[in-house]
Amino acid sequence: MTYDVVVLIEREMSEGDARRVAALHARYEDAVEYHLLVSSHPEIGFGGPMALLGSTFADVAGMTGSATVIGSATVPSARVIPPAPTRTPVATLADPAVDLGSVIEHSSRRLRAASRDPVHVSITHGEVLLALMQMVKTTGSHEVVVVAWPETAASFLCSDWSTKARKLLKVSRVRILEHDT
Repeated sequence: MTYDVVVLIEREMSEGDARRVAALHARYEDAVEYHLLVSSHPEIGFGGPMALLGSTFADVAGMTGSATVIGSATVPSARVIPPAPTRTPVATLADPAVDLGSVIEHSSRRLRAASRDPVHVSITHGEVLLALMQMVKTTGSHEVVVVAWPETAASFLCSDWSTKARKLLKVSRVRILEHDT
């Protein structure tokens, strides 16, 4: 049996981000599989943050009909093959709006190295929360980890978003982590 975890990221994961996510599951006896969800349009996904400020979770998740989805929710999950090790350190983290390929490559490689567990990657071309709901459903995930900017994470924590999301997504746990800055 595997313990599936969706990891929703706002930007490229640093090594510190990956270590903190992996540490959350280090003592699990079941095998862990990560499902990394990245938005191809970060400005419409987390921007605002994730359109949750000033909205209810039901509004954003499409429960009241106020959310509009354009295009597909997610691209099918794909296993990312780790690139050959490099000795050149990455000085800055890639921005999904500019270099989505680097965000996917670096984030999945770092999470795989920190956890030693499989990492699957999906890209959403539409509304992030709808894609999150779909990913949780299709992967049978037990947990969602959101790695966000400090101000986004603070907004989520202040609004009790994780409790609402946990109930709606039907997962046992939703965790909010701040990106390393």
